[in-house]
Amino acid sequence: MTARTPADTDPAVATRAFLRRRQIYAAVLLALAALAFWSSSRLVWCRVLAADGLAPARDFDVRGADWSPWLTPLALVLLAAILAAFSVRGWGLRLIAILVAAAGVLAAIPAISLITGGADSDYASDAADIPGRFQVLLITTNSWAAVVVLVGAVCAVLAGVLLLRVARGATGMSSKYKTPGARRAELEQQIFADHERKTAGAAGVAGAGEPGGDRNDGPSADSGSARPGNEGPPANERMMWDALDTGIDPTDVDDSIGETSPEQPTRTQDDSGGGLP
Repeated sequence: MTARTPADTDPAVATRAFLRRRQIYAAVLLALAALAFWSSSRLVWCRVLAADGLAPARDFDVRGADWSPWLTPLALVLLAAILAAFSVRGWGLRLIAILVAAAGVLAAIPAISLITGGADSDYASDAADIPGRFQVLLITTNSWAAVVVLVGAVCAVLAGVLLLRVARGATGMSSKYKTPGARRAELEQQIFADHERKTAGAAGVAGAGEPGGDRNDGPSADSGSARPGNEGPPANERMMWDALDTGIDPTDVDDSIGETSPEQPTRTQDDSGGGLP
């Protein structure tokens, strides 16, 4: 007989491990996106050739931090999101996922404009801080710097999607945050409700099998005595293991309930030991 691992006996453990792997993947993507944004802010996005008429023309380099000033702040935001992804749950994690995806989209806008439309001379002059006496003669763009930003933007968006899925998966694991006492009470309630349904069904079958039996003593009477609030699904494997941990044997519940169940009346005896009619 092989010993059961926690992942085999408790589906919640396997679910938590799966969500943890997604968090790790999201953290790796966030780190790659932050690295891409930071490195692209140091790269030369375009080179401006300008002259003032008094001296030979000279080149002015426009780096990513000058062309897109929010690349470095976005990289810092993504690094902070890595820590928040492992400490925030619920709607807070959803908000972080949306902000991460929005950061990726925001960083991609100037990169797309550089690739598709080139560099505007006025914007390039302002970004390079070229004095007003210079006249722009030629602008040469570096598309690879924009490609690095786009790669980081894709990583950020994918990380946001993973974090959003982690938040949705963690919301469904409500039993993870229940105390052992609460799980024990829920287990007892579901086992009692399951026993009441089985008893009512057995009484209904017995009443239908007797030709002269009273129909009023059938399942309608038993089902009326059952409380709707106690109806629920049968106890799952998680609840059975919780019951064993708390000292309850779930296999003996039906017998113990059947001994004191109202559907099994006992004949009272008088002092002489004989049964009363």
